[in-house]
Amino acid sequence: MADANLVARIGSACVFVPAVLVLVAVGGWALLALVLAIVGRASWEYAHMCRAAGRDSAGWLGTVLAMLLCLYAHQYGANGWLAPLTATALIVTLAALRRGPDQFLYRTFGALGAVLYLGLLGSAPLLIARGFGPERASEVGYLLIAVLGGIWLSDSAAYFAGRRWGHRKLAPVISPGKTVVGFVAGLFASLVPAALYSFVPSLAPIQLLGLLFATGLAGQLGDLVESAIKRDLGVKDAPVLIPGHGGALDRFDSYFLAFPVAYLVLLALGHFQ
Repeated sequence: MADANLVARIGSACVFVPAVLVLVAVGGWALLALVLAIVGRASWEYAHMCRAAGRDSAGWLGTVLAMLLCLYAHQYGANGWLAPLTATALIVTLAALRRGPDQFLYRTFGALGAVLYLGLLGSAPLLIARGFGPERASEVGYLLIAVLGGIWLSDSAAYFAGRRWGHRKLAPVISPGKTVVGFVAGLFASLVPAALYSFVPSLAPIQLLGLLFATGLAGQLGDLVESAIKRDLGVKDAPVLIPGHGGALDRFDSYFLAFPVAYLVLLALGHFQ
């Protein structure tokens, strides 16, 4: 069974990894479509898991709001976020109130947290692309590919090294399968895309290494965040989207922390226009 799952995992990766990288490299509306697909599907999966756990959520409204935040990021970048975030909070709160007091706190703050976690954090690649500007579209494509490649290599290295040599658990209460050896292997693997430094001239090699280390660390923490959500809901897996990889939340859990960290690092280094 484990071997069959591994074969499905590798086969699926051979299909969807090139497709994702092409969309990232093309940028513009292709990148927007990719982000909307990831955020929209992940939001739907979150609502599905909440229903399966007997907890109410924003449902389709949360999915729509999360995707609207991504559209705002694509159009306006990081400017003027107070207005859309305020509108989001009001809409979620009033929608929860309309359905009465039962599970009101969860419907409001649980749903709002999910919208921000999946919508706001999920929009980070669009914020990075907007910050670099259209004249550096090719460079930002390579940068986003480097971050994606880093978190995927980190995930694979952590998985295989943990199975082969891992004994000491990293966070057994949250994710019993994660090991310290896998965590360390994942950090080293996340640095491999630094080989693309010549395609990202705005960053010195040491800056790209630092960025990949930060996103590799954040990506593994993002994996733990998703595991904590599923354990809290009492759900083993998100609805399957990719054979061998689970749902979008399972495949892109690292994405939702790695790219916001990449955005903050680039902002701190002054690489945005």
